[in-house]
Amino acid sequence: MTDKKISLPEIKTEQKSGAEKFLMNGIEQSFSLIDFWSWNQSDLIENRTRGILAEYIVKNALDVKNNDRIEWDDYDLITETGLKIEIKSAAYIQTWAQEKFSNISFDISVNKRSKSERKSDFYIFCLLDCKKQNQINPQDLDQWTFFLVETTEINNVLNSQSSITLNALRKKLNHFECKYYELKKLIETIGNKSN
Repeated sequence: MTDKKISLPEIKTEQKSGAEKFLMNGIEQSFSLIDFWSWNQSDLIENRTRGILAEYIVKNALDVKNNDRIEWDDYDLITETGLKIEIKSAAYIQTWAQEKFSNISFDISVNKRSKSERKSDFYIFCLLDCKKQNQINPQDLDQWTFFLVETTEINNVLNSQSSITLNALRKKLNHFECKYYELKKLIETIGNKSN
């Protein structure tokens, strides 16, 4: 017996406010979506959450209006001018106990769904660049350093390599290093030149 083939179209999500209550038998419960967010994502230093936070920070730096975040998409953001951006993050300090700073490395592996191609126009590597545990604060935009690299540069120099260290990024790739307040002007300038 074979499974019956079904067709499930993409689910279009709506942005939530956080006030939405959980339900049981149609009755609102005492806890809401913002309670879940607070419980689940208060650790902004943790790798997964920090990565999503980096996407959000870049979204705001570039003034991207689209509010939809799609997990596992071919790229993370698309600017108002149509530039497709892939965002990666790293940090020296982690939530867990450490005997040394983390080695800085960024994932540049090809999205398996993309048929062995990097689909973005640019990578923005986001480094939470604080080395003082008692001062680290991912919401402090001054603590972030950004590295902008054209995807064609990554493809030409690194081919199918799956990661790159910060040291190798600085030595091997033509890149632009900046702070938060410089990011929008930089992407607009570089993006216009590459079009």
